[in-house]
Amino acid sequence: IKPAYDYGKQFLTDAQNILSEDNVITDVTSKVLSGEVMKDIEKTVTNSVEESQSPMVATTSGAVLPDKVNSVEALTDAFYYYFSQWETNFTIHYVGSTSDIENMIERATEDAADREQYIQGHLSDRKIEYEYSKLDAKITVHQQFLTNAAQEEIVNREVASILSTISPESMTDFEKVKFVNDYIVKNTAYSTETTISPHSACAVLQEGKGVCQGYALLALKMLQELGVETKYVVGEVYTGGHAWNLVKVDGQWYHLDTTWNDPVPDRKNIVSYKYFLTTDAKMKLDHSWNQSDYPTATNDKYTVMSQVDHAYEVDGAIYYSNVDDDHKLYTLDLSTGKTKRLTEARAQFIVGYGNWIYFSNYSNGAFLTKIKTNGTEQSIVYRDEVKDLFIEDGFLYFHAPDGLKQMEL
Repeated sequence: IKPAYDYGKQFLTDAQNILSEDNVITDVTSKVLSGEVMKDIEKTVTNSVEESQSPMVATTSGAVLPDKVNSVEALTDAFYYYFSQWETNFTIHYVGSTSDIENMIERATEDAADREQYIQGHLSDRKIEYEYSKLDAKITVHQQFLTNAAQEEIVNREVASILSTISPESMTDFEKVKFVNDYIVKNTAYSTETTISPHSACAVLQEGKGVCQGYALLALKMLQELGVETKYVVGEVYTGGHAWNLVKVDGQWYHLDTTWNDPVPDRKNIVSYKYFLTTDAKMKLDHSWNQSDYPTATNDKYTVMSQVDHAYEVDGAIYYSNVDDDHKLYTLDLSTGKTKRLTEARAQFIVGYGNWIYFSNYSNGAFLTKIKTNGTEQSIVYRDEVKDLFIEDGFLYFHAPDGLKQMEL
């Protein structure tokens, strides 16, 4: 829920009332409608995805899958191979004692699924039929997935493209996790109304919509690609089953719930950090899970992030609306963890350019306001309610009641 603000016409000092001659505001609504100015903040929905084709001949390790297997370990390898190829119908020929064949198959499928959580999270219904004699078994498997090989090619391609925009080798674990959290939240709206399964990572990437399972599986995929050790967690919340992640940052485990960091209804580019790098103790307040199955998370180093809303990050600092202090504008030094209030003004839609921070001032009619990054020289730039600020190509854009405006910076 956004904080209420005063619609009354409040006036600051004369200095604040005077607009700088450099601040030229122009209406660009018509340009947006005609296509001259575009800001694509929603993903294109793909209406159909090709079905999976036949699997590769070799295993992921490069070895050729044998025609017959003769141990539980080899049976596990075979199941994992077909799972990793997203194969829906396959047959495995087992040679050896079949006195415990049912338990052997159950163990092999469980062990194969446990090898890779990303695959495990996409497994759906399974039907297994088998014919056997004392020393021979033919195992026929009908496996359903929440995705398929063609969709996973899309996921691999899209993830590679997204991660190519950053330099992981120069980033800390914290920065990597924040990048993934921010990307998923900003580009996804929580929804079950998808063309492909909303539980899949592909739906989140390709359609910009999905549910907790898709959020968490995509986070798992992206973070693992960035070299961050990550777990896929399955548990419960007040609405029922839920999924999120555990991530290891600088040797310590923390919870990350990208779904619950995404405001509902969707607020486009706004990211919450209430469930960002948090502890078991905090998660237990509204999440439950089988803790013996997962590492413990007790370090509270990043608890301060739960205060952060409408964040703008630059040069090792985050400028944000502090949810614990009436949404006033604060700054957080990421190197020290220290916070500082910049102004008494309540701020939303925070962006920055150079040494200036721009925001919607909810202490003063939601007027467009600017302030130096050191907290000085605060002044009103545009005297009307504004929202959805963004900066592009040296221009500040914002929505006013009569349309989209543009200001050169």
